[in-house]
Amino acid sequence: MFLNQKPDFYQLNPLPLKGTIGIFSPSTPVAEEKLNNGIKYLESLGYRIKTTPSCFIENDYLAGSGKERAADLMSLIGDDSIDAIFCTRGGFGSIFMLEHLDYEAIKKSRKIIAGFSDVTALQWAMWEKAQIVSVSAGMVGTDMSDIPINEHFEYHFWELINNGQLNIKLDYSRDEKKVISGFGLPGTMSVGAMLAGTPYFPDTTNAIIILEDVDEPRHKVEAYLQQYRLGGHFDRASAVILGKFSPAEKEQYAKVPDLDTVFNRAFSDANPTVIRNFHYGHVPGKISLPVGLPLSVSLGVESKLETIYPLILR
Repeated sequence: MFLNQKPDFYQLNPLPLKGTIGIFSPSTPVAEEKLNNGIKYLESLGYRIKTTPSCFIENDYLAGSGKERAADLMSLIGDDSIDAIFCTRGGFGSIFMLEHLDYEAIKKSRKIIAGFSDVTALQWAMWEKAQIVSVSAGMVGTDMSDIPINEHFEYHFWELINNGQLNIKLDYSRDEKKVISGFGLPGTMSVGAMLAGTPYFPDTTNAIIILEDVDEPRHKVEAYLQQYRLGGHFDRASAVILGKFSPAEKEQYAKVPDLDTVFNRAFSDANPTVIRNFHYGHVPGKISLPVGLPLSVSLGVESKLETIYPLILR
């Protein structure tokens, strides 16, 4: 899917040094202190910041209605002074935006849109409806608000944003040598599953699916994996990479299998290569990944995941 397109089909416009970053909340309200910390961090790097109303709205667990948050995003898309768009945080609710967006305008803008976790719904929808690449990465009110900021996260985030590069070692020790290519489809497993059966769930043919999750009881982790499996989404993929699955605070059942058992049940008869223990998830120092960009998985003495060509159009 799309792998034979010319490189500029995938590329985004660069974020210039001292450029302007628009910020909006696609999901749950962001704490004022965390938002301010993240803004100060970006300003310390020389960027100008423009916030939107959703950064300051609290409507129960939503940062405004779906229409309001979609309007904020589209205002940043249509503002020629905005070079890139960063999300404040995840939580819940970006799914309410999907039916209110102008995907053709998003596609034409070619702006970097960076978010994570619940923002998976928005990013996967933008890829399916507009074939526009986005960045799955830490956000203004999360990783960027940490003092001091995690150096591992910071390096990989700006390496992708500024240079369009991704070159990460993989924990894969089987005695085989091969190269697998496909477009990257990283995201939070449970959020992606919310889109199943809707027009916004991506076709996973030739995808390198990269999944993580947080605070999901083990039986739900297993259920989501089985949902993807039974839907044929894993079989159509080029490869599956499993990131970090942070444990739930409380399990429902007294006896639960370990993650390896859960993974084995999901992938025992799967067609694609499966790689585990990737440092992508709700963890400090998470790796930033592109949604929709062609990637290469090289397996051998030094297994690695890398961009086939740079993300950013220079």
